[in-house]
Parts: sequence; structure tokens; C-alpha cells
Amino acid sequence: MKLYEIISNLKFIGIKNYKEVEIDSLSCSSNEKLNSGMYFCIKGMKVDGHEYAKQSMDNGAVCLVVERFLELPITQILVENVRATMSQISSIFYGTYKSKMKFIGITGTNGKTTTTFLMREILANMGKKVGLIGTEGVYINNILLPALLTTPDPIALHKLISEMESNGCEYCIMEISAHAIALNKIDNIYYDVVGLTNISKDHLDFFLNMENYIKCKASLFDYKHAKQGVINTDNKTLKEVSKKSNIEITTLGKDGQFKLLETHQTLKGNNFKFEYLNKVYSAHTNLMGEYNIYNTLMAIACLNKLNIEIKDILSILKSIDVIVPGRFNVLNIKANFNVVVDYAHTPDGIKNVLTTIKALPINRLITVFGCGGDRDKTKRPEMCQIASSLSDYTIVTTDNPRSENPDMIIDDIVRGNNKNVVRITDRKSAIEFALSMAEENDLVAILGKGAENYQEVKGVKIHFSDYEVVDDYFKYFLKGKARL
Repeated sequence: MKLYEIISNLKFIGIKNYKEVEIDSLSCSSNEKLNSGMYFCIKGMKVDGHEYAKQSMDNGAVCLVVERFLELPITQILVENVRATMSQISSIFYGTYKSKMKFIGITGTNGKTTTTFLMREILANMGKKVGLIGTEGVYINNILLPALLTTPDPIALHKLISEMESNGCEYCIMEISAHAIALNKIDNIYYDVVGLTNISKDHLDFFLNMENYIKCKASLFDYKHAKQGVINTDNKTLKEVSKKSNIEITTLGKDGQFKLLETHQTLKGNNFKFEYLNKVYSAHTNLMGEYNIYNTLMAIACLNKLNIEIKDILSILKSIDVIVPGRFNVLNIKANFNVVVDYAHTPDGIKNVLTTIKALPINRLITVFGCGGDRDKTKRPEMCQIASSLSDYTIVTTDNPRSENPDMIIDDIVRGNNKNVVRITDRKSAIEFALSMAEENDLVAILGKGAENYQEVKGVKIHFSDYEVVDDYFKYFLKGKARL
């Protein structure tokens, strides 16, 4: 694509060393080898991309997008915000601004993955072609690609959307993280409907306080981003969000427009009734836990806002079993106790999962969890307080320590929490210890990493899977507990 085609409708401050060139690739990584590339000099929290512009030139960049002119003999486009410009240029370069797909975006502290998986399964079982972008990977119809980030950076994001369009997808369903909103990743995507599942304490290392975090999530519910929205107003914080939005908002909850009337939890999922537009509906989902009733109702409401009949949605829901990777996965083990793996990594997430487990006919609950490094430290002791109050035994271990010392993270977690709490730094050993403790009808909950297959330590991702640890334990270490 010619440079002038990219910048002709672009708002920029100035141009230096202009030369008409062909742009064949986009990048925000100076290490990436480019073919006639455009490099975006992003000023991050730790690294300033402007400092690596020369390296990007050496790797094939022929144009820079900058927030300050550099003393380099290369075409430079000066803009106010490189991140926002990267989103706009990505949509132009990949042609996604012309997409005819229906876009659905789901945000919230918890529930994004489950809600988006539900919608994908419902639409696919209706014979629709669907793309999904989220924490557990990217689906283009039935093809699964590895996960990048919850919401990928704009270049990767728009390339994926273009591939979905090329493969005939009619719907693009996306998890939208708060970081993606704050960092302008989704600026040039216009959503047909957006949903807000809930808000609880998370990411305060980035947003500093809950007010900023809530404001960021709420900003998605604006005419610049979406046509209409669905909000769970049983989450008290979100009532004000729904009132202040300048787009059409549909509410759900016990006092919402999608009014939740009654719920009944079973070992085979949830049955619930809701009322909408003076008509009462009965619904079923195989997903367990009250929180999954809200996720299911969110999926129903969002799809209905796209003119899909509620009765058709409910018919599909009753006929399918939805399995969401790393979300309340009950493992198939040969033992007289149960093991659940879940991604819960926030205070609210842990409370939801453990409360659901406590309602089951089990004996003792043994919980294993840790907290990620380089993330909000204030939630660490709160997570332990919740886990220890709901569990008979709590084993605190590592999650993704990143640049922090794992033992210091555990110090923060257990501070002031001594009720049946054991600390075992090595996660594999912690899981094995929990399994060795389990007796008949106990349940071992392994929380925090879900379907992740790595641990991030000092900038390196080391292969690690909670599922594999459990599997290996029953293959090699279990003595006297298996029902053979």
C-alpha cells in the first residue's frame, strides 16, 4: 500500500523527510524484520520505542510514526498519540474499517471468556460462521490459533479480523480488557453491541485506583465505540455506568430489563427463569455457579440485541454442553475425590468459584492458589482471606512471579492469614501436596492459571500446566487413593 493512501485521511501534526514509499508491513517491535515496514515508536511505561527507531531502520523500516521528530534520515509522521494512530493505520492497512461482520465486545473483571465462549457456541450451533478473540486463543470458525493477549495489539488484532473476513465469518466476538481500552487498541472498531459483566478489584497496579478502572471500562459504552450495550446492574458499581452512558443500554439482573426471577443450581448446571418484555423464559446451562447464570444471561441478551430470537438461543443452550478452557474444569480422574482447575485470580473470582464448590455435596475443600508478580499487590492478602475462610485447607504457592521474588509475593499473600494456611513455593509440589491430602469426597481446587501452559519467571516463560501436574500425579505418585 502506498504511504499516501495510508496517511491521506490521517490526522497528523507534521511530516519530516517525506518520500513516497510502498508500505508492506506494520510493526511496533524494533526487533522484527520488516519488508518496507512502518514502525510505530510507542512510549511505554518502561521502554520508549523512539530510542529503538534506528534499530527498526536496520531491520527494514522505511517510515516511522513518532511523537517527536528524530534525527534520522527516514520519513517520519508526527502525531499526538502513536498508540491511537497505530489503531487507525492498522484498520486502513488491513481494510477492516470496511468489514461487514457483526462485532460483539465483552468487558468486565470476570466472566469475559465464559460469556464469549457461550456466544460462539450458540452461534456456531445455529450454523453461523464465527470468529472469537480472547484469553484462551483465537478461533476462526473451527480453527484455533494460540492466544496472544486478551485483546491483541492493533496490528495483530486487525490482521486477525481481516483473516476472519476472508474466511467468511459473519460475527467477530471479542474479549475487551481494560488495558485494551486505555491503550487505544480497540479505537477503530465499531461494535454492534458491547457487554459489561461486572467490576471488582483488579489491575490497580496500572489504574492506581478503582475510580480510574471503572471510568476506563465505562468509556467503552460510548457512541464512539458502540451502537448499544448490555450491563449487569446487579453489580452495584455498574448502575451508575448504565445511567451515564450515551448509547442505548439494556440492563440485566434482579431489577434489570432482562429480569432474573429464580435460579436453581444442580450438579449438572444451572436452571433459571428470567423475564423480558413481559414474557417469562426458562433457561438451562451446563455451566455451574451463580456467576455463570449472569454470564449466560449476558450472552442471551447480547445475541438478542442482534435480532436473534430468545427462544432460538434457549433451544440451543439446552442442547449443548459448553466447555470453557480453564474455567471450572472438573478433571476426569480415577480417585474417590474431585479436582477442579479454574482461572480465578481475583478476590471476586476466587469467591465465586469457592462459593460454588461449597454448595456441592463434598467433604473438605482444599484450595491451591498464588498471585501474579508485577501486579496489584493490594489484592493479595484479600485473596488469601477469602480462600482461607471458605476452604478447610489453603495452600499458597506461586502463580506467574514475573520479575518479583516468589517468596516475597507469598509473604504478601499470607500476611495476617494463618487459618489452616500452608505455604509451598514450588507450584508443582504444592499441587501434589494438596492431592496427597485429599480423602474420600474431598475436592481440590487449583486456582489462578486455568489453561495456561507456562509460568513466567524473570521474563522467561517456562512450560508448566496444572493439568499435567495432576495427570502425572495420578500416573506415577498416587498410592492407595485410586479406584482401579
